[in-house]
Amino acid sequence: MYSLVFFLGLEFISFRNDFLFLIAFIFFFVSLFVGKKLGGRWLFSILPAFFTIFSIALIYLISDFAEQQIFILLTSFVYYLTCLGAFRLKEYQSDLTARGMIMAASMVTIFFAFTAAYGFYLNFFVPLYFLMIIYLIVSLLVSYQYFRLINENKRTVWIYSFLLALIMAELIWTMNFWPFGYLTTGVIALILYYVLWDLVQSYFLNLLSRKRVVANMVFFSVLVILVLLSSKWLPTV
Repeated sequence: MYSLVFFLGLEFISFRNDFLFLIAFIFFFVSLFVGKKLGGRWLFSILPAFFTIFSIALIYLISDFAEQQIFILLTSFVYYLTCLGAFRLKEYQSDLTARGMIMAASMVTIFFAFTAAYGFYLNFFVPLYFLMIIYLIVSLLVSYQYFRLINENKRTVWIYSFLLALIMAELIWTMNFWPFGYLTTGVIALILYYVLWDLVQSYFLNLLSRKRVVANMVFFSVLVILVLLSSKWLPTV
């Protein structure tokens, strides 16, 4: 039911984007309530709230109607996974399938946030410090929600989540000088975030090793090179 409401809200925006900010405001608080109700803790409100805001932001940046419809269908499915994962973890905290759902939804949310924020930065001349704050806050809270599922030490989770978020904020400051659009920038930022996120997760699960670090660095390098080779290099104005 919640996913259906989310779907209808995005469909309404695709036809009447003049109500964008009003719907985003309403759905943000609705998603906070949905996360708390399904997950049993305010912790589970972080993901649906951010996912909703940045899904709506990306709808605004997509001009083609057919692409909007495909995006809405896929986004609604991810929203469903977010809700289902929270509900299953409320019933059984060690549900690995539900944890996988939350992990997948977290990566999509991070990508949407990175892409939408940079898209608004390029199109509406948003100050760079505002962009860095968005990257910092989203990375911090989304990381914290997931890491709390695998580590009960709040202080440790906050520290590692903040370090990860700080790196992402510094990264977007550097990428601001790169001649790429918001989709390429969002993909590269997501790749780096995933590599760092995986290292932190491995540390919490006692799986961290030199071999894993090297594998992550190789994985990051190969993916970034592929993205750069397949992307259109735009001139820096």
